[in-house]
Amino acid sequence: MALPYNIPAPRVKHACRKDTLRYPEIDTATAARITQQGEPDARDVLTHMETALGYLERGGTGRGTYWIMRHNLHRRLSASGHPERDRRIAWEAAKTRVLSILMDRAKRGEPGLTNKEIRQITRFNRHQATRMLLEMRGENQELKATGHGAGARYEWKKE
Repeated sequence: MALPYNIPAPRVKHACRKDTLRYPEIDTATAARITQQGEPDARDVLTHMETALGYLERGGTGRGTYWIMRHNLHRRLSASGHPERDRRIAWEAAKTRVLSILMDRAKRGEPGLTNKEIRQITRFNRHQATRMLLEMRGENQELKATGHGAGARYEWKKE
């Protein structure tokens, strides 16, 4: 099957499938690197694989756009994958999940979460996690930051 681009379809499909099985998501820069194409061409191919072929699902927006393999295809291609567990979660869902964990930890008297732990929970990058925490602190007066830098923790402190 020929794609409407100058990229051989088997090479793109194989490279994206191989990379997406190894890593739960792929972004435009990664697709460009593994297919040896420019980012605009790679983005076009990923969009084609999403819309015309139904292989991928898109997440995020703008520079944070990423693609993941559709659940049914991932399940057929890899026996041990967990696409629901491993995929990024939506912004509001991430805030709710982090807030819930912070409240549970506060009830048990455990320390809060670091930025690194929040990134592991949400699958966000460092900047997205920081932005989310700033937004959450503006919405919830009980959410406090203690410490600075890598040692900073975010805790739920009921007053």
